[in-house]
Amino acid sequence: MEDILLEPLKAYKEVLSKKFDENAKKHFEQLVKQSEMNVEENRATVQEYKQEMDVLAGLKKKLSRQKGLRAFLIILAVLGVVMLAVGIYLLVQSDTLVGAILTSVGVVLTIISIIVAVKVVTPKIKRLTEECNKQDKLAGDLKEKAWEQMASLNGLFESDITKKLIESTVPLIQIDDNFNMRRYDYLSGKYGFGENDDEDRSTIALLTGEILGNPFVVDRELVKTMGTETYTGSIVIHWTTTTRDSKGNRVTQHHTQTLVATVTKPKPFYSEQTRLIYGNEAAPDLVFSHAPSHAENMSERALESKVKSGAKKIQRKQEKDLKKGVEASFTGMGNEEFDVLFGALDRNNEVQFRLLFTPLAQKNMIELMKDKDTYGDDFYFNKSKCLNFISSEHSQYWDLNTEYTRYQSYYVDDAFNKFMSFNRNYFKSLYFDLAPLLAIPLYQQHKPHEYIYKDVYPRNYTSYEAEYAVNKLGQQLFENKLSQTKAILKTAFVKKDGNTDEVKVTAHSFNTQQRVELVPKLGGDGHMHNVPVHWTEYIPVQRDSSVKLKQLNMSDKQFDQKSSDENFKSALGKHCKTYSFSRGILCCPIDKGNLPFDKDIDNVL
Repeated sequence: MEDILLEPLKAYKEVLSKKFDENAKKHFEQLVKQSEMNVEENRATVQEYKQEMDVLAGLKKKLSRQKGLRAFLIILAVLGVVMLAVGIYLLVQSDTLVGAILTSVGVVLTIISIIVAVKVVTPKIKRLTEECNKQDKLAGDLKEKAWEQMASLNGLFESDITKKLIESTVPLIQIDDNFNMRRYDYLSGKYGFGENDDEDRSTIALLTGEILGNPFVVDRELVKTMGTETYTGSIVIHWTTTTRDSKGNRVTQHHTQTLVATVTKPKPFYSEQTRLIYGNEAAPDLVFSHAPSHAENMSERALESKVKSGAKKIQRKQEKDLKKGVEASFTGMGNEEFDVLFGALDRNNEVQFRLLFTPLAQKNMIELMKDKDTYGDDFYFNKSKCLNFISSEHSQYWDLNTEYTRYQSYYVDDAFNKFMSFNRNYFKSLYFDLAPLLAIPLYQQHKPHEYIYKDVYPRNYTSYEAEYAVNKLGQQLFENKLSQTKAILKTAFVKKDGNTDEVKVTAHSFNTQQRVELVPKLGGDGHMHNVPVHWTEYIPVQRDSSVKLKQLNMSDKQFDQKSSDENFKSALGKHCKTYSFSRGILCCPIDKGNLPFDKDIDNVL
C-alpha cells in the first residue's frame, strides 16, 4: 500500500476509488444480510406507495381545479350582486333600459353562480377531499409499512462506518474517534500546534487522525471578519430661477436635483473556513506558500503560454536574487512547469525545498494540479516549519457530518444510494486534501521520532472538541438576548472532575442599532443640504455560560437508545434541560454547577 501511495493520483484513479466503492457496497450488503429484511418485499411496497402517491397527486390536482372554479363562481356571484345594485340604482334614476338590463343580468348571474357553486362544485370538492384523505391514508399506511420493513436495517447503521471504510481502503490512514488530549499533546509538543484562542474563530466541525504516525487535523471554523458596509441616502431638492427671454419677459424655471450621499461604517461578516493541518518533521525549517493555479481549467495552449511567461518572471527573480548574495538567492528547480504552477517562490530554504520536491514529487504535484477528473489545483498549500496547512476550495463544501441517521430511509435502494454517495464524496474530499502531502514521498517515508506523552493532563478534552460540542448544541442556547448576528463561541477550561470537564462558554456577537447621519451636500441651488443616510451600528455583546463535557464509552446510536432510559433521563435532568452527544462526548449546559455531575452520570451508565 505504501508503494501505491507514492503516486497518489494514479493510486486513487486505478485502485483506491474502486476499492472504496467495493468496500462500501460490501459493507452495505453485509448490513442488509444481517438485518434479515426482505429486500424485494420492501421494493414492492415502495413501488405500490409511489403508485398510490401518483393517484393522490392526480386527485389533488382535480381538487385544486374545483376549488379554483368555486372561487371564480363566487367572484361571478359578487359581480352579479354589483350589477344588480347598479341596475336598481339606474332604475330609480329613471334610466330604465340600462337599469333593466343590468338588473336582469345581475339576477341571472348571481343565481346561476350560487346554484352551480353550491349544488355542483361544492359537492365535488367535498367528494374529492374525502377521496384525497382516504388516498393519503392509504399511501401513508404503505409508507409506514415500508419503514417497518426497513427498521432492522436502519437500526444497524453506525456513525463510525465512514471511518471504518476509509481505514479498510487505505490502512495507512487512521482516523480518531475524537480530538483527544494525547493527539493534541503530540501536535503541540512535537510540531508547535497551538490552541484555538482566536476570539474571531470557533470550531464547528472536526476530524483528526494520522498517516504513518504523522498527525493531521481537519478543522472547520466559523470565522468573523470586520469589514465595512457603504450605506446610501438621497433627497430631492427643488428651486426656481428667473431669466428674461429674447423679448425681455421674465421667465421662471423650475429645477429638480437628487442629492446622493454615502457613509461607510464597520460591519462584521461571517464565513465558514475548512483547513487541514498536518505535522511532519521533514524539512523542519522550510517555509513556503502555494496558491491555486487552476491549471485543470486551462487548455494545453493556455497552459503552455502561462508556463512560458511565468518562466521568464522566475528567471528575472533568480537573477535579481543572485545579486543579493548567497543567503537570499532563489534558484529555480529546472522544471519550468512545476516552478510556474506550484510557485512557492517565497520559500526560505532552497536545500530543504529540494529535499521535499524530488523529481517524483514534482511529477506527482504537476499531475495533481492538471487533473481535470478530480479537483485539480484548487488548494492552498502553506508550510510553516513542521506544520503544513492545506485549504482547498472543494473542502469548503465537504459534509463532515457522519451521523448514522443520514442513511436511514423507508426504501432500501434510497438508503443504498445515500450510503454510497455520502461515503464516496467524503473519502474523495479527504483524500484530495491529503493528496498534496501524499505527493511528497519524503513525507510518507519520514516516520516521526518517539514522543514522551504526559502521564496526566490538566483537562480531559481539548478546546477544539469543547468548541465543536457547544456549537453542536446551537448558538441560540448561548448567545446574548440582545444578539442580532451570528455568535462566535469560545471556551475556557474551568476545572476537571474525574472524566468531566467544566468549561466556560463565551458567546461573542453584536446587537444592532439603526442610526441616521446627516451628510452635507452642495445643491445646484448654491446651498448646502443635509442628506440623511440611514446606517446600522453593530455593538459588541457577549454572554457567559457553563457546560460540562464527559466522554461516554458508547456510539451515537447507543446513546440515543440510552437516552430513553428513565434513570438516565432523570440523572441528566438534574443537571441540564438539553444536551448534545457526538464523537463520544456528552455536552450539557449546567444550571447547578455544584451538583456531582460526573458521579451522577456514572451511576446510571
